[in-house]
Amino acid sequence: MRTEEDLRDALDHLADQAPDPSDVRAALLPRSAGRPRRTGPIICTAVATACVAVAAVVVPHVISDDRPGPVAQDTRNTAWSQWVDLNLLKSFKAVDQRFSANRQDYELVDTGLRTGVPFCQLQLHRNGDFDPSTIPAGSPSVDLGGHKAWTVTSDRKTAFMPGPPNYSFPLSANVRNTIVWQPVAGVWALLSCESLLPKGTELVPTTQPGSALKLAGLLSPPTDRLGSPFKLGELPKGLSPHEVRYHPADSRILRSGEEFTALLSDGNPATGYVPRVLQPAGLMAGNPWDAGRGDDLSIRYDTGTSWNQLTLIRGDKPDGSIHGMKAFFTNQTITYSKRDPSKVTLSGPLNTLRLEADGVAVVITSYAPKPSKEQLLRIAETMELTQNPKDPTTWFDAATAIP
Repeated sequence: MRTEEDLRDALDHLADQAPDPSDVRAALLPRSAGRPRRTGPIICTAVATACVAVAAVVVPHVISDDRPGPVAQDTRNTAWSQWVDLNLLKSFKAVDQRFSANRQDYELVDTGLRTGVPFCQLQLHRNGDFDPSTIPAGSPSVDLGGHKAWTVTSDRKTAFMPGPPNYSFPLSANVRNTIVWQPVAGVWALLSCESLLPKGTELVPTTQPGSALKLAGLLSPPTDRLGSPFKLGELPKGLSPHEVRYHPADSRILRSGEEFTALLSDGNPATGYVPRVLQPAGLMAGNPWDAGRGDDLSIRYDTGTSWNQLTLIRGDKPDGSIHGMKAFFTNQTITYSKRDPSKVTLSGPLNTLRLEADGVAVVITSYAPKPSKEQLLRIAETMELTQNPKDPTTWFDAATAIP
């Protein structure tokens, strides 16, 4: 079974093929649940399936056209905070979390079921990032703890819920149900779930409105804060953080650790990181750890088991020391030999400063045309790191740690 790190290696070896996200999904499935048959190298390949009607879970009533109008703006002053508490059931895990100025994305997995494990996507939108007038007239509605929610049915071509460039677990059912409601004032939530269910000899994606409604009813006003394992100091002029990603450690995924990434940009998508184009369809490589188009800098904190990657490659001979950690300047891409894992090939620009020590890696990568070692050093030297790498509850408050 391939893991995230294996997928990274595979992408380096096979630049013209996208890794199949079903392999990552399978890592979170109980053994008895089986594995989906791979349908091709393109991410999001799906099989048409029948839709499970919402009426099987609740009894909605049809509305004429009482869709909500514009709502007040969310005036909180930071994107790096929790807009709601998820209050997940014990079996559910938020395996991938993304935060930006007016949108948050969560990927949720129910690890407690032995078959038909639901994979859900939750999006939170504020400050006009979602237009409630796009809720189709006549959409069935239901009460969620005093909040009116609508169920929108769509297909893959006209999917109602927008997606980012990549997901760990992309929704791919042909017919989809999306629950839409306001769990707190000024914030719109969109939630959709599906499962891989047996159909003949295959496991196919099937929409799961029951799981979505169950999760939707649990959201409540925020009481938690978002933790950051680092506090940023001096940053390159003109760059500012625009997205934060958090991947919690998961004992079921080999080499997994706490992973937290801040992506910075000058706001110009024409400069900075350019996603790899795949052949023959011209698709983009949709890996959840990739920077986005136009990103100029990424800062990643990782406690996975590959934290000492450069220590092993360089024979414990760093270029220097920062914060008591070994510091290495290295190329962007590290490719391992499949025949001899001890052999590696470094390629791409010399644009990365990597710090390693005591189970932690801090990776700072510049996507500037001419990366500056001095700039990378200054970023690393002026940042502050947590003293508790594997305990997110003790991390810095991201609202103040990330400017």
